[in-house]
Amino acid sequence: MQFYRRLQPVQAVSFDLDDTLYNNVPVMQRAEQAMRDYVAQHFPRTAVWQTTDWLAQRQRLLREQPDLGSNMTHLRKQSLAEGLRYFGINEDEIPAAVAAAFNHFMQFRNDVEIDAVVHQALRELADAYPVIALSNGNVDVEAIGLAPYFSAVFQPTDELRGKPFSDMFVAAQRELPAIAAHSWLHVGDSPQADILGAHRAGWQSAWFTGGLGRVEHLHVLPTLAYHDLTQLVDYLLAARR
Repeated sequence: MQFYRRLQPVQAVSFDLDDTLYNNVPVMQRAEQAMRDYVAQHFPRTAVWQTTDWLAQRQRLLREQPDLGSNMTHLRKQSLAEGLRYFGINEDEIPAAVAAAFNHFMQFRNDVEIDAVVHQALRELADAYPVIALSNGNVDVEAIGLAPYFSAVFQPTDELRGKPFSDMFVAAQRELPAIAAHSWLHVGDSPQADILGAHRAGWQSAWFTGGLGRVEHLHVLPTLAYHDLTQLVDYLLAARR
């Protein structure tokens, strides 16, 4: 582990999920391919679009509505709807088509393998600290087997914006009002969503360097950086004794 700031005594820990606790890239690749196949089957004219075309569509939407980047469910659904409009699908058909395609996507999206080491680390940590999940994604923690370790799970809704907005951090603090902001440690792989988001909320942060984020993407330095979850958990458990 590498420390960039002095770590204040930690009283609660929150975790990002995707690409922090498991490799989400192959999961999303399979889920997105399944959704594209589903859409092409039901709307054959869309079959000419490849992965790069749908990605370009999503990027255009993000440029127009940057806030969608904090809510992957809304982004994915709106991107799909815009793609169907591009191909001239009847507007009356689009809401039901988006809902059906997204439901198909979610069947694959929750097909996540969690390493036994992660289960063990979270189990030990949850015995010593309040542990909460803060994720911009839409994975079902019950379906992937992580629910027992979290006292609460926060994900974006119509009323709750995702990271780096402060909404979910504030919601977590309301869950445990006796714990001050600076006594929280948020763990995640995204320099923008996790590290900058925690910094804005007045939280400490632990940056997982084995995820999707790169050092050149950091806007602010984390409190610490780590690559091995077991090492981080062992450190936090030792500090609790």
